[in-house]
Amino acid sequence: MEIALLVYKKLTSTLSESEKSELDNWLADSDENQFLYQSIENYYKNGGDISRLAQLNPNEAWKKVMMQYSSAKRTKTRKMLRATYKYAAILVVALSAGYFYWNQNFKNETTVDAPVQQQEGIVIVFDNGEKIELSSSGQQELVDKQGNKLGQRSGHQLNYANNENMDELVYNTLTIPNGQRFDIILSDNTHVFLNAGSSLRYPVTFLPGKKRQVYLQGEAFFEVTKDKEHPFVVTSDNMDVQVLGTKFNVSAYPEEENINTVLVEGSVRVNATPENIGEDISSVILEPGYMAQWDKTSKSAITEEVDTNLYTSWMQGKLVLRGMKFRDIIKKLERHYGVSIENRNEALNNRIFTATFDVESMEEVLNTFVSETKFDYKIDGKQITILNNQNPDLPMK
Repeated sequence: MEIALLVYKKLTSTLSESEKSELDNWLADSDENQFLYQSIENYYKNGGDISRLAQLNPNEAWKKVMMQYSSAKRTKTRKMLRATYKYAAILVVALSAGYFYWNQNFKNETTVDAPVQQQEGIVIVFDNGEKIELSSSGQQELVDKQGNKLGQRSGHQLNYANNENMDELVYNTLTIPNGQRFDIILSDNTHVFLNAGSSLRYPVTFLPGKKRQVYLQGEAFFEVTKDKEHPFVVTSDNMDVQVLGTKFNVSAYPEEENINTVLVEGSVRVNATPENIGEDISSVILEPGYMAQWDKTSKSAITEEVDTNLYTSWMQGKLVLRGMKFRDIIKKLERHYGVSIENRNEALNNRIFTATFDVESMEEVLNTFVSETKFDYKIDGKQITILNNQNPDLPMK
């Protein structure tokens, strides 16, 4: 597991015993690791937003700082070494907010923007249709019109855990815009990480005697709390994923032909929703390390063994593309970076690309594709236009 996610879980009191052991080993490795942790802990205690730490690895951030440090003018003074530690900690925290920060006294140059850019706000819709937009930072209590506390927002997490204010099934809907990620802890302590451009409809409180059912549009990673008496069901379009307690990823964006369910741990059953079950439709039981690809039209699934990291790395802020057509890549770029892309170069649509992006800016990503196939583009704020070049010798962006 990424160390940043362990740090995040430690500070939000969601760390398991096995994860605590892994984090303790990392802290014991070096003074630098302890310094990083203490800096992030202090930042959090002072009201800072650490939610994006779940998408980063402090080790990698540290390596970036040390690479820059070794290439800069070296000094052997203790003062400079302590400054290096300081900037490493700043880098990790700054990355968690969505950008690189670099102190001018350490390195006087502009660095690359991190990929996730802010756009419109995160919205909750109550059962009665009332909408509220969550604040962009700090903490916030979520209450209904009767004044009942439903949940607590801290940074990029909304927590409904142990909420017992409801005696009837009442649903909220959480919508995440493009360019952002967010996570929510449901009333049974199930942890859901939501990707950009996704929405989740869920009960404010899971009730005794009823199954735990949520409705997903988009992509999410689930860490489901075990409860044999109350199966957990994720419904997307015309497909259900049924579990007892497990870790899995579901990608169910409306514009995509398939719904992909990737099992990391435990066991899940994938089948049609009850109203769509017919004689020719059978269910599929997944084992860890396998993916069920559900065809929305035929209402059936095929399974294959996969590298689960490729399908869950979005939680660390990575964008992984494997053998994907450019027209489909555009949709992923729009969600990930919170931009709108118009492609006027139709010849690109069916080109196949494989790539992995991490902290690259939108322009750097486009230039990566340009290096493989010539095209020109222009960027106007959050609007990107890929031009239809008739002359391959035209100057490129």
